[in-house]
Amino acid sequence: MLTTDDCVPQVAKDFGKKFATGASVTKMPSGGEEIVVQGDVSCEIEEFLLEKYKAIPEDNIELVEDKKKKAPTA
Repeated sequence: MLTTDDCVPQVAKDFGKKFATGASVTKMPSGGEEIVVQGDVSCEIEEFLLEKYKAIPEDNIELVEDKKKKAPTA
C-alpha cells in the first residue's frame, strides 16, 4: 500500500507506460485502492515496484491473477 492516495494513479500510469498495457485504479470493497493491470506482466511488475518505489515493502505487494474461464462453444 502506498502512503499517499496521490501516488496510486501515478503508479498505474507508470505501469501503462513501462509495460505498454492498460492499467487502472479501482476501489476495493475494504475501502482501499488497487491497481488492475491487463496482460501477463506480474513478475515484471513486482520487480519494477521494488526497484522504482523503494518505500513500498515487499510484503505489501500482492499479485492476483484473474483467470476468467471462457464459456464453452457449442
